[in-house]
This record gives sequence, C-alpha cells and structure tokens, in this order.
Amino acid sequence: MSEKEEVISYLSTSISSKELLDALRKIDREKFLPDPYRHLAYSKDYVDKAIPITRNYNTTALSLGILMLDLLELKKGEKVLEIGTGSGYYTALIAEIVGCENVYSIEFDSEAYSLARKNLTECPVNLIFGDGSLGYEKAQPYDKIVVWAAAPTFPYVLYSQLKKRGIMVVPIADSGDKQGLYKIVKGEEPFIFRVTDVIFSKLKGLCGFWY
Repeated sequence: MSEKEEVISYLSTSISSKELLDALRKIDREKFLPDPYRHLAYSKDYVDKAIPITRNYNTTALSLGILMLDLLELKKGEKVLEIGTGSGYYTALIAEIVGCENVYSIEFDSEAYSLARKNLTECPVNLIFGDGSLGYEKAQPYDKIVVWAAAPTFPYVLYSQLKKRGIMVVPIADSGDKQGLYKIVKGEEPFIFRVTDVIFSKLKGLCGFWY
C-alpha cells in the first residue's frame, strides 16, 4: 500500500462523506505544496501537522482540514465561499465535489494568492484577491462557507451571506489565547456547535483582527 493510500485509509475512519473521500483519492496533494515539502504531502508523521506554503503561512494540517470539509456536508452543485485559499489544495477538494464554477475563494496574502492561482489552472474556480473577512457579496447567498483563519468573534458578515439552513465552519477566538472550531447552521436563530480546540492564524481584514 502506498503512503497516500495508507494516509487516506487512516483518514477514512473519521470521514462521513463519500464524495469527500473520493475527492481525497483523486486530488494529488503533492502538486499543491512547494517543492521542498512535496515529499511530506502524505507522510504519516505530518498528517496532524501544518506544512509551510509561503514565507508567512502554513497549510492547515491534513487531518484538521479534512475534518472541516467533512463538517460542511458538501453536495454537488452547491455554492461555496472559502476564506483563505492558501495553496489551493482544499479549494480543489471542494471544487471536485461541488463543481469549479461554484467555488468562490478569497485570499488576503499576495504570495499565497499567486501560488493558488498557479496551482488551480486546471480548475477555474472564482479566485479573488481581497479581504475575506468581508465575504463576497456579489455571489451571495452561499450554501456553505469555510474559513481557514480564526475570527475574533462570531463572523456575522459572513453568516449574513449564507442561505437559510446553510452551514459555516469557522475557527473563532475564545477567551484568552484559546480558539474553538465551530459549525454554524443558519436558521431563525443560529445553531452553533463547538467541535474542538484549534490553533489557527488570525483572520485579517476589516472584520477580522485589523490591528
């Protein structure tokens, strides 16, 4: 069994979405990592560890990234807003499930944006350079939203761009230095479920950690 298959087999025990598992097998993570780190794409020692992708940012650990996508309950044809494109790997997984044209991904960091644009040439998602904390009003409402950086508080601007019964998965700063990963479902009142403790970089922008 290859390293990739071993890692996918390990991850499959906690993945409820067959579509996500199929996408995980199809999309090669190595292609989305910088050359010095490609050999770590399916390393068992790095399943739960972040890998550098630019001078300023790391990619979310594979086990955590897959958990977040699984929590989204992605379905074909859904419109998805992604805040923080990074290397474009998780963007590609989302696009494999919902369709490239249905993905709107916003990246704040110019180096990461350039990397993602290069990595996503075969999958023409709607890639936007800008302030992800403000969402993307032009294409709202969205079925699903995923945020790859920690919001300072409940991200109301993003929540307001969700469809009713839409799902958002987002890290949010708790008290002190703690962060929690939250699954939020839009309704008359938001249903908010805290999944686990996490450590993410801070969401930058006007509705993020602007200072």
